[in-house]
Amino acid sequence: MKKLNVALAILVTAVMAGNAQTTVTSDIVGYQTTTLPVGSYKGVGISLVNPAVVSGSIATSVSGLLTISGASAIGSTLDAASAYYVEITSGANVGDRFDVNVAATKSANNATVQLATSSSRNTASSTVNLAGQSLVLRKHVTLNQFRQSLTGTLRGDDGSASNADTVYIHNGTAFDVYWLAADLQSWVTDADPDDHRYDIIAPGQGFLFYKRGTAATFTSVGNVRNNNYKQVIPAGYKMCAPGFPRSYTPVTAGASLNQGWSVNDRIYVHNGTAFSLYTLTSDGSAQGAWDNGIDPDPVNDTQIVQGDTAFLTKLNTASASIETKP
Repeated sequence: MKKLNVALAILVTAVMAGNAQTTVTSDIVGYQTTTLPVGSYKGVGISLVNPAVVSGSIATSVSGLLTISGASAIGSTLDAASAYYVEITSGANVGDRFDVNVAATKSANNATVQLATSSSRNTASSTVNLAGQSLVLRKHVTLNQFRQSLTGTLRGDDGSASNADTVYIHNGTAFDVYWLAADLQSWVTDADPDDHRYDIIAPGQGFLFYKRGTAATFTSVGNVRNNNYKQVIPAGYKMCAPGFPRSYTPVTAGASLNQGWSVNDRIYVHNGTAFSLYTLTSDGSAQGAWDNGIDPDPVNDTQIVQGDTAFLTKLNTASASIETKP
């Protein structure tokens, strides 16, 4: 169950001197509630984003070093202990995202943003020329932010995931398991005793959550993107999250033959007990036909993913799907 509430939507139109006219659109701010039932798996996809720390036009772009028009002392606005990314909001790379080298940006503390050129979360090469395009710089969502957004009685344990509320994040081969420690603050794993509370839940990264003890509610608070969104999906498995808080059919999610998907590519949506399977087939059309193995007709126009729901993809070859803004 989910609910999207729009708390604020502002459209400001400013008439400039002469005949020039500029329209400025602010982000829609809202919250989305997701019920996390006890004793079952829930696919969670966070589609709302943290507010912009910096926004503007890119004056120059050289090997991942961006100069922002009219900006100053950007480094002082960043928290050294936090992770950030930029998202391109207009131009040829609209929807692309790049992690920020926070230490280098803080050290310069001027009008520049240094991208983390080797980050695996970047959706395009960070050395691409981004000059003339616009961006927003936001803080990444983390496991800690997710936990802080949970209401209800949480359950933690220092020894085993079987006694604690648990997050499952797919690494492309299997699920990495994070469970809530007894202090109800830290997230731990079998492989690493360190506290993982500041591990990043990247844009487009869905996950499974298993609630123990009693049910809880996840309330995601943030902004709705104003720009189109890019979801880069590798060959093999990836657990994805929607780019916007709305319901999706396979086609509106960008999953079709004419968007780079292939015959026999698959989408899995968890129903709390098991994954429901959808397979892309060829019917002679440009989009292809999605088959759920039950209905005689394609489910291309069936809303299979909600705006707060994770979905697992299995692709034969890598694809970059484009979700258009609502």
